[in-house]
Amino acid sequence: MSRRYRAQNQNRDMMKPVDKMDKDGNVLAVCSQPPLHRRTTGNGVPLIKKGAINFYMNMPCPLKVACKMAIGEFAALYNASHETPIYSPMLLDGDTKGIEGELKAAMSEDELPEVLVASGLHTVMAKGFRERFIESGIYEGVTSQAALARMPESYRKLVTEHNIGLFSTGFWSVVCDLSLETIVPYPRRWTDLVDPLYKDLITVHGYNGKASIAALLLLLREQLGSRAVTDFAGNIRNIWHFAEILKRIDSAEPRRTLFNLLPNAATVQMPSKKRAAILEFEDGPVLAPMLMYVKRSRKEECQPLVNFMHSNVIRQALRRGDFHLADEFDWTQPFSFPSWEFLLQNDYETLSAALDVELKKGLREDVSSS
Repeated sequence: MSRRYRAQNQNRDMMKPVDKMDKDGNVLAVCSQPPLHRRTTGNGVPLIKKGAINFYMNMPCPLKVACKMAIGEFAALYNASHETPIYSPMLLDGDTKGIEGELKAAMSEDELPEVLVASGLHTVMAKGFRERFIESGIYEGVTSQAALARMPESYRKLVTEHNIGLFSTGFWSVVCDLSLETIVPYPRRWTDLVDPLYKDLITVHGYNGKASIAALLLLLREQLGSRAVTDFAGNIRNIWHFAEILKRIDSAEPRRTLFNLLPNAATVQMPSKKRAAILEFEDGPVLAPMLMYVKRSRKEECQPLVNFMHSNVIRQALRRGDFHLADEFDWTQPFSFPSWEFLLQNDYETLSAALDVELKKGLREDVSSS
């Protein structure tokens, strides 16, 4: 058994309460999970360091290298001149997949990183986590004053009233493979993708056989109902990692598809010689927000790190993956995203699990095979 496999399973086992029973099955004691500072990433890097400014940042794959270098340089300089160091498992090559999932098990402020940047909603919108740490005010959402000034009043009110920290924005778009014959009309809106006209004509980005299209599924569910997710799944031919999709666009791959749903952070890596184009939908691209939270109790101490995360150094690193700090985004332009009211009224974990079931109902058996 590999070291990484053992570590992953140890972490998973530690998250489960263990009941000690006598020979008749009576519970003698319940052993709760160890505190977060005693747990590690899948490859053995500690999640939290006591006495440090702990920083979690779950980045989209195409941004990891650039952002790690920029943040690593800042942290090294900061730690050389400050008694309380910045600590991040990301900077020590910690396997960041699943770290946010570990956070959902946290029950006290001491188990949380001082600064959290999340590229997905699965932790910060999970009901338990949100109630314990965001609605309670333990975490404060960080949205820069410059970004707030650019937002319409409705969005500004939403962000401030619901403690949402909008750090940066990216997008998902549909890339059309122009090397394939166009046999159907181009979709004009995201909801068009559920039309059986597009059966087997769609490839989506994913990893380990899991689709990474949560925002779109939520959007379809909210606008068209649960059946829409299964209908959309019936049109998906492949779930491939973005690197595989980019490689197979404009190639001899027989399973490549006309329409390819990708994060823009990946499409910027597509060679210009590829015969491909991004479709412009009437309702705009799907928004991929990155959210930031800081502990109120240590806000002043964390301010240098928060300031750096809004600096031109990070601004340029994000732009390399077509992400932009929230103050650069034109909030009046068309974009698609499930309404925050819909997200706040539902338990994200429960909703995600239901969407996963609905998606799998419609997928081909060989959708994830190479």
